[in-house]
Order: sequence, then structure tokens, then C-alpha cells
Amino acid sequence: MTPASTTTERSPSGLFRMSAWEGEMERSYPQLPRWYWNEAERRKQYARWVEAEAESLALRLAGLLRPDTPADAAGPARLLVESLARDAEWARRLEDRLLRNAA
Repeated sequence: MTPASTTTERSPSGLFRMSAWEGEMERSYPQLPRWYWNEAERRKQYARWVEAEAESLALRLAGLLRPDTPADAAGPARLLVESLARDAEWARRLEDRLLRNAA
């Protein structure tokens, strides 16, 4: 039972969609937290999820890269790390904007 969002939210890379996060939340909780039904709070929690997931994946992937990593793997991996970093930065800006609007 996904709440209807007034905006379709997704990170710049398109990897992190609000609908995916909502689905994960609904599968993870037998009863959704009360804040979930508040759109502003839901968007703030979504932004925090994007930031955490993007940073975690970027760090893990960057940690696998070594000087001897073949160029055909290293190049695309570095591009993905950069894309994930942009997603994390986007999420921080989104959360900041949401906090300013709430004040």
C-alpha cells in the first residue's frame, strides 16, 4: 500500500527511486512507522536512505579498485563511484532543503 507521492523522486543516476525505498520499507516493517504517512518526513527519510546507500556502495566499490585492476573494469567502476557520490550529494541537498522548508 504505497502512499501517493506528489512528486516522483529519484536520484540523479536513477539508481535510487523513492518507489524502491517505499517498497523496501513496506517489506521491512510489519507495521509502518507513524512518520511514514507524513510526506515531508517520508521524503526526509528517503533522502537519508539515498545518502547512506550511495556512500556505502561507492566506498565498497572504490575499495575494490587497485592499481592493477584492468582498465576495462576500472574505468566503468570509477564512473559508477563518481555517479554514486553525486547521488549522495544530491540526497544531502534534498534533506537540507526539506529541513529549511520545515523551519
